[in-house]
Amino acid sequence: MKRNLLALAVGVAFVLPLAAQAAPTVYGRLNLSVDYMDMDTNVAGVDGKVWELNSNASRVGIKGNEKLTDELTAVYKAEWEVQGDMAGGKDLDARERYIGLKHYQWGTVRLGYIDSPLKNAEDSVDVFNDSTRLDMSSFVTGQTRLKNSINYVSPKFLDVFGANITLQPGEKAANVNEDHIADGISAAFSYEDDSLYLSFAMDKEITTSLPSQVTTFIGPASQDRDAMRLNARYKMNELTLSAMFQQSEMTTAPVGTKLDEQAVVVSASYDMDKLTFRGEVGMNNFDAGTGFEVDTTLIGLGIDYNLTQSTKAYMNLVSRKDEPSTATGFKDVDTMYLGFGMETRF
Repeated sequence: MKRNLLALAVGVAFVLPLAAQAAPTVYGRLNLSVDYMDMDTNVAGVDGKVWELNSNASRVGIKGNEKLTDELTAVYKAEWEVQGDMAGGKDLDARERYIGLKHYQWGTVRLGYIDSPLKNAEDSVDVFNDSTRLDMSSFVTGQTRLKNSINYVSPKFLDVFGANITLQPGEKAANVNEDHIADGISAAFSYEDDSLYLSFAMDKEITTSLPSQVTTFIGPASQDRDAMRLNARYKMNELTLSAMFQQSEMTTAPVGTKLDEQAVVVSASYDMDKLTFRGEVGMNNFDAGTGFEVDTTLIGLGIDYNLTQSTKAYMNLVSRKDEPSTATGFKDVDTMYLGFGMETRF
């Protein structure tokens, strides 16, 4: 009997240290769709109609935490985008990954490759989020994931107020003056209760990709920009209404040049049993000065059929119009998108 008790005590002594660190969570999402796109090419003999199978930011990841003391917890996450259709044979692109410390009273500090606070502030306004062709990043700037992130996320003050702040060292990547701890700054401040969400977010000297209407008609693929974003969401039972207003500009514009952005996005969703109806209108203007500008309007509808809490089938129908000024030498481009897909989360 004493031998059995001794063996049990030794076993418990080995198991208890292992139990202190919770097992990591493996999770993921597969979202594949069959999409039809009909785009004006404005080129004689060139057909802009195409069928595509898109992977829509499918992903897999691992995350977890380890309690260090009664007040401190270590947190970590590593996530990859996966190509469900293996388009081009490329797989495992980097998404968020970080390690950090969470204090129960003072908030969380994380280091790594993290979505910018301005990007996170969008909340639920983009009802086509993650869609390869329709995600808000296809016509609005600021949807950026930041390398070299030193990020702080506050706890909820008074259960409703929050802050999300990232400092980004430049590491002399662009020029010799980028050698400070905060060469780029992104921050968001929010209020959220059971029905209302409000946020103000800003970027300062953040390198962001420019959407297709800019790269096609006006300018570069990316640049350092300053931005301001206001978001609101109001939920009334099964109906959710969201809106976003954004302004952005080049951080340092050469004399006589600019590339100013003004964007508005409004959306709504309505849950009815297993169905979710979605709608979105987005408008954006990029003005490069001296008559060079482009307007983009996106109007879309979608419907989800929720098979379970984790799996849904869906359809999207979207019209987009890009209108460059005559000074650019380009004609208007009208595009229609129709897609059918399925998503499962695990």
